Amino acid sequence: MDDDPYWDMIQERWDAIILMVNAFRGKDQIIEFDVAEQKIYSYPAGDYINTLRERTRDETAHQFAEAERHNQFILFVKDAQNRQLRSYVLDLPE
Repeated sequence: MDDDPYWDMIQERWDAIILMVNAFRGKDQIIEFDVAEQKIYSYPAGDYINTLRERTRDETAHQFAEAERHNQFILFVKDAQNRQLRSYVLDLPE
């Protein structure tokens, strides 16, 4: 992911991201890192997915179902300044 402008940010905040994941483990959640606010949020997956555009909503619902089956979670990076919302499917820690 050398050309990914957000990957280093994710790595720098990995411990905080995992703390958020673990705080709501067992609940259907999507994690969001807001670049402008430099904050990490957890949202109910259904509510979050319903806020997305139709095409993105369908893709994300599919990603979420697959992630749950493979012990993974979805992280969105929201970069309002650059008008980007990028998703990552990442492994849950054991």
